[in-house]
Amino acid sequence: MSHAESDMGQGGPIFICGPSRSGTAMLRSALNLHPLVHLSGETHYFDDLRVALGTGGDGPLTPEQVDQCEAYLLALGHRPYSHGGDPDKGRVSRADFRARVEELAGDKAPTADQCLRAYCELEARYHGKTIWGEKTPRHIFRIDDILSAYPGARVVCMIRDPRAVVASYRDWKNQGGFDFDKDPGHKETLEADHRRAKRSYHPIIIASLWNGAMRSALAAEARFGKDRVRLQRFEDVVGDPEAEMRALLQWLGLPFDPAVLEMPMSNSSYEKFSEGRGVSKQPVDRWKSKLTPGEIAVIQRVSGKVIDRLGYERVAGVGLGGLKHYASFPLAVARAYRANRARMGSPMKFLWRRLRPMLGS
Repeated sequence: MSHAESDMGQGGPIFICGPSRSGTAMLRSALNLHPLVHLSGETHYFDDLRVALGTGGDGPLTPEQVDQCEAYLLALGHRPYSHGGDPDKGRVSRADFRARVEELAGDKAPTADQCLRAYCELEARYHGKTIWGEKTPRHIFRIDDILSAYPGARVVCMIRDPRAVVASYRDWKNQGGFDFDKDPGHKETLEADHRRAKRSYHPIIIASLWNGAMRSALAAEARFGKDRVRLQRFEDVVGDPEAEMRALLQWLGLPFDPAVLEMPMSNSSYEKFSEGRGVSKQPVDRWKSKLTPGEIAVIQRVSGKVIDRLGYERVAGVGLGGLKHYASFPLAVARAYRANRARMGSPMKFLWRRLRPMLGS
């Protein structure tokens, strides 16, 4: 069976990406309520493990590299990425993972892309679903790799007003959803991740990353076509959830199911975790009361061209405010670099992949 044929299945895999705080968790929660779909949580596979292995994703792995994939992926079933998960406490067993990898590889050595597929498929199977996939926001810079690895895949790129993205990133904190009584050590890890996010915040940094992410999404849509890459506006889902989810499911070739409208309130910066909450319209304009005029001015100056291109309306009357943010930017970059060094792999390649789309148009 060829690589192109091997991932097709019923509907093909689904990948969700987008800028951090753009609604990727909301969309994943909604799709996971569909009776056919389960998308794994953030794997960061294309930007981390796949790069670290150095095999290009489709190159043969050594037994030691398969062990590395196994440990990396199965740990995600216990705790989120970078939270120190235990491979033996997740939903997928080592035996099932090895068996599926060997099945996909046939008489050849396994590849890293087959390992990711095996993990996500088994996660879907655990939940009684047949369509697999995953969501990692920063995979928006790896869409070429995703669609090369899985030719039957569809990629949904979340689009959200950068001012809302900046406000949500600035104010993010865990709002529940984890069972700390069952896994008490996770609380300290989550608190450390919260501190990392705080040290990473600066309106110019987040607005610049948003620029790169949006340009990457637009370029991928132009290159691969609207049949394979969908730009999904957060504000449209919130404004008319049934119409947008119907359209999205039709694009994915899936029947509509009203269950997708009852997604939990998860990973919000402002509201507590709640099962079956459904869509709230409050996040659309909340940034208007959360951001200062100086922050709005800086974001609109940094991201103005892309804001206009995507049809968002600028706030008038903020002028060239926010001088303190420009002054603090160099130190903020150094602080963010130190906070995220362990997640970057090769720093120069990491930064170039994010800056390159900004230089293109």
